Amino acid sequence: MGRSGPGYKNREARRQVLIPCRIKSVRGWGDACIHNVSSRGMMIACDDPLAPGEYLDLRRGRQVVIGRVVWRRDRFSGIRTQDVISADSLVNEPRLEGRPVDPQQGTERRVMRQSMASEIDAARRMERSRSLSQMLQFGALGIFGLVAAVAIATQVGQMLARPAVQISQALSR
Repeated sequence: MGRSGPGYKNREARRQVLIPCRIKSVRGWGDACIHNVSSRGMMIACDDPLAPGEYLDLRRGRQVVIGRVVWRRDRFSGIRTQDVISADSLVNEPRLEGRPVDPQQGTERRVMRQSMASEIDAARRMERSRSLSQMLQFGALGIFGLVAAVAIATQVGQMLARPAVQISQALSR
């Protein structure tokens, strides 16, 4: 829902998410977490502050999003994307097993602050929970379908049994 009033322009609604991702900025690779998404932008949190005007590559699974930082407050940054993005495709994209490697950094890794590590951990727990709920939903629908099929087969069997009994009685006379 957009803001209204003098000095504000209406803006597109944001979808609230919590998605761990990797970003590559001028300083190299780092961990980040997407907090909300619209069709042309997103808000991310990362421990290495991004400067307004800075370009970055954001990676989620096999998806690559190119964007430019338009604002920053503490560890949160607003990203304007180069192309239209889909929140659903970002949410449904599975994480890669390994991280993208920055050849300039070699095997050296940055140490994340506790706040970012816990945020990414929470996002991963949400992903696992979402996967589990999808499996449970699929299983429940499968069981419901099986019960419905058995009930329908029983009803059809009873409907066809009555005329068959009457025919066999008529033929046996």
